[in-house]
Amino acid sequence: MSETKVLLIDVENVVGPVNPSPGLVRSRIGALLAAAGPVHHAMAGYSRQDPAGDRVVSVLAEMGVCTWVVPPGTDAAEKVLLAHARYAHARGCRSFVVASADHGFTALRDLGTFDVVVWQEQEVSARLAAAARAVHRVPRPACGARPVRHQPTG
Repeated sequence: MSETKVLLIDVENVVGPVNPSPGLVRSRIGALLAAAGPVHHAMAGYSRQDPAGDRVVSVLAEMGVCTWVVPPGTDAAEKVLLAHARYAHARGCRSFVVASADHGFTALRDLGTFDVVVWQEQEVSARLAAAARAVHRVPRPACGARPVRHQPTG
């Protein structure tokens, strides 16, 4: 896994926190997958009070994106995504792409290099921007934009 990248998607930060529609999830996650370029795999993290009623996990599965759903809590998605990054790092991964503007992801600098992918108008933590190799800004797609299916490289 040493020559590959892992995409970490903070769903609440780049899609929205309250039961987004399947079309919105498809269009926004699809745009982020395209912007990230070739990756070994993509892991999305987010919190839900009632995971049994969640439609997002199914949409992400259709798109080939692994998902880690956690109970709500302070920085819940960041914590699980960083745990996954440490898992990938232990298996040789040294390159990441993070789809989030939250400063907590500065911890990725301890695991290798990372890029940030965010929306053009999204405010990014100054600490995160300073720690990242690059910040890539992409247009925020409208609901219903053509979805992208993730194709792992490894």
